[in-house]
Amino acid sequence: MAVVRVRGTGEEAVIDPVTSILVALQRKGIGIETVCGGRAQCGRCVVRIVSGGEKLSKKKPPEAHRLEILKAGEDMRLACQTYTVGDVEIEIINRPV
Repeated sequence: MAVVRVRGTGEEAVIDPVTSILVALQRKGIGIETVCGGRAQCGRCVVRIVSGGEKLSKKKPPEAHRLEILKAGEDMRLACQTYTVGDVEIEIINRPV
């Protein structure tokens, strides 16, 4: 098990390697936007990886395509498509209002 920490908030979620960062955050009640249901189509669940990026799953073509459309930096990932095998710190870009 690993921990996803949200930078500057004190929020964190325990995560296993078969659960996406998006689902782990949602289960913990941590606010993050999404409208496509985790299919890499809306891009609303984009997060900035602060630390632990080397422990994350590789980008698959649907995620890479959406990030390219969003003109996202190399430190950005879609939470719905990202899995981790170790602790990671993120910044949530789109928090629900």
